Amino acid sequence: MEQASWECRVLSGPLGAVMTVQRHDSPYSQIERTFTAVRAALPPANVAAFDAELEEITHAPVVNLAALDDFLSAWWRIAARAAADPADWQRMHREAEQLQSGARTAGPTMAEVQARRGVQR
Repeated sequence: MEQASWECRVLSGPLGAVMTVQRHDSPYSQIERTFTAVRAALPPANVAAFDAELEEITHAPVVNLAALDDFLSAWWRIAARAAADPADWQRMHREAEQLQSGARTAGPTMAEVQARRGVQR
């Protein structure tokens, strides 16, 4: 069964506010929730981490089925997110590498942004 999500936006223009609604087909419906399908859908840079984590879980003296289910759910979301917009996924990883290497400075923290906006916790 095909799943879809809807995105609503309010845009300001010269004639006032206008609400738009756009349908987005869900990437989750395109990837079967199995270990083989999820691994096949992952970007190549993520496959080694998938394999290492799966091996760690499955080679324990007693396999924790809840941990195995959590593992599959988490990697399924990663595969679906990467498949939904591969260019954005690559951009996010480039930016993370730049931040970790010091080539790019980090932006303000969430607390700093909230303080600027007057949000009190």
